[in-house]
Amino acid sequence: MVCVLFINTFLKRVRFSNTKVDPIPVVDLHQQFLHTLENIENNQVNTQLTTSHALLPTSKPFNDILASLQTLIFAQNKKENSEEVEDIVLPVLQDLDKLSLTSYSLSYYISHCLPTEQTVPVLSLINKSTTIWIAKLFQFPNCGAFYTENMILSYERVLLLALHRMFGPGYFNPSELPIIYCTPDPVMISTIKRTVTQIGMNEKCVQVIPCLSNVLCPYKADLVAFETMIKSDVENNKKPLIVFARAGAHVTGQVDDLVNFKELTNKYNIWLHLSGDNLSGLVLAKSKHEIPSLADSMTLTPSIWLNISALPVITLFDKQYTNTEILNLYKSKCLPIWTCFQALGHDALVIRIQQKFEVCHRIHSLVKRYNCLRILCETKDQTSVTNGENVADIIAERDNIPDLLHSLSSCLIIQFIPKDCNQRVSPYYDKLNSWLGQVLEREIPEAPLELCEIESLGIVVSFSPFTILNTLVTEDDWETFSITLDQHIEILQATVDYKDKLTGLIAELPSLRYAETNDWAGLGAVRYVPQQWQSSDQQLATDQAKQDLNRLNLRIVQQLRSIDAAFSLGEGSDGLACVRFGMVTADTDVAELLSLVQSTGQKEEESTKYIDSMAELVKKGIETATVDLQKETEEKIWQEGILRHVPVFGNLVNWWSPPAKNAVKGRWLDLEAGIVRSTEPIYEKKAQVEESDNNESVSAAVDNILE
Repeated sequence: MVCVLFINTFLKRVRFSNTKVDPIPVVDLHQQFLHTLENIENNQVNTQLTTSHALLPTSKPFNDILASLQTLIFAQNKKENSEEVEDIVLPVLQDLDKLSLTSYSLSYYISHCLPTEQTVPVLSLINKSTTIWIAKLFQFPNCGAFYTENMILSYERVLLLALHRMFGPGYFNPSELPIIYCTPDPVMISTIKRTVTQIGMNEKCVQVIPCLSNVLCPYKADLVAFETMIKSDVENNKKPLIVFARAGAHVTGQVDDLVNFKELTNKYNIWLHLSGDNLSGLVLAKSKHEIPSLADSMTLTPSIWLNISALPVITLFDKQYTNTEILNLYKSKCLPIWTCFQALGHDALVIRIQQKFEVCHRIHSLVKRYNCLRILCETKDQTSVTNGENVADIIAERDNIPDLLHSLSSCLIIQFIPKDCNQRVSPYYDKLNSWLGQVLEREIPEAPLELCEIESLGIVVSFSPFTILNTLVTEDDWETFSITLDQHIEILQATVDYKDKLTGLIAELPSLRYAETNDWAGLGAVRYVPQQWQSSDQQLATDQAKQDLNRLNLRIVQQLRSIDAAFSLGEGSDGLACVRFGMVTADTDVAELLSLVQSTGQKEEESTKYIDSMAELVKKGIETATVDLQKETEEKIWQEGILRHVPVFGNLVNWWSPPAKNAVKGRWLDLEAGIVRSTEPIYEKKAQVEESDNNESVSAAVDNILE
């Protein structure tokens, strides 16, 4: 494997001072890691093994320890209240991913297991080589570098560098209140505020720069307003310390005005720090002469840019300003970068980053065909897209680094909008954009997209090949993406067009009313209301009437869904049930759909009327029978005498003179005639049948005896 070959090469190149080191331990570490990883991936150990919180008195075999670790991983997927374990999908690791992970073990082996006289020269050489490579790749001359696990730790150390440069050794107790400025990117703001509190500073030190008023440039800093803020802070005896700016915002891909930002921070002696995916475009620059650095420091995320797991976050900074001793650096942390960059090679590294920009560029060329789509965070030079220029052409033609970064797009935002819209879309269009994103994500899982919400615009679909690992690779993928996008944009346009005509079509049908729905992206909703109920709003004023109307519309939906699943039951903004229509195409006959709802409603209404009339008939029959039975009971009491019904005394009268067996006659309801009848004829007929049966039985018995 490439990993093993590279480790061997590493051992051949590195010479430890006056000591011959056997290469076998390093290779063993790598092979042991791969073997462990393979066991976990292939599920070769007992997942039913239980782990104990108590430390065992005796040693435990290595394979059993791995089994316990794997049990912890797979036990998280147990279904609730069940011993059944769901299938778990572990991440697929390539050779470079495994090499990156192995490098962490090797770094601890070198820094903790080898003697100091061997460790120091090896790590110094590795750290120096890595810094030189990165400085050249990312166009940052005379820089230092440090490596952290995440962005927050990177920002922490950058703040320490800026504080040390401005306040010297007493930077932990500055004499003046330091002010930290932040570009108006929400992700950046929350991260910086968290970073500030973690190093013991007050969150009030963070000030957000106002954003431009241009709706197509959300989260992009307004430098005129920024300079006004600086002057105001200086007048109030505050000390502007550092600016965190973006070169490719997480959500929108926006790039701040890098040149003017640099001039402004130099003018007021403020530290400028850059981060963002567009910084990866620095490796594509073809500049033949040395250029000044874009900022005082930069945070780089090669793990995301190169699709290699577990690479550390890199921070470059200008060495002329500060002493690196305050960073408490561990030089061994750069080993994953050192190993993976060599295994990948310069050309392959450049190609991986360029391919991500090409994905964004190609998506842009597809979506710009639609007038109904608003494209946000467009690149500075739109002629490159219009003229069919590819990323390689853009790189070749732009010698100026800031212009190159502004011409590349690391993230593309699209939004379905009404005609001539230049503001935030309505809630209905938010639902349409949400539907579009969900459908594309489901039907094209290779597309690097996600749904986001921008406060000034609404719901948008973000294509971000740098932050999402999914990538459109083959031409078949691109063809599928183009066809699917065409189909669903056509559906959106047809749905919106018919929605504008829907109220007019509903007005032509007397029993249908338009129903407002707050959470539905389809064509709309209607409610069937019987005509006799439409004469007055008081007809629906009672809870019983609302329940009856809801039941009627529920039965209508049930009947319609047996014909077409596109119908569904919804709830209007008034809380009443309604019939919802889904998305439609250009050839959908909406008038026919409404007529179908009308006719189905009429049938259900007639059926309801019959049921209601029968219910009324039964109700009246029960009332009539109750009155008749009550009268007969009273008459029987008068006929038998009241004394028989007096407690205690009545028992004596009944014993002395037993009453005649004259039971009260029952009643039955004749639904066909709609009247209540006495049950006396039924019992008389039953008695005759029983007597006849008894006579036949006696005759049969006599015949048997005579025989």
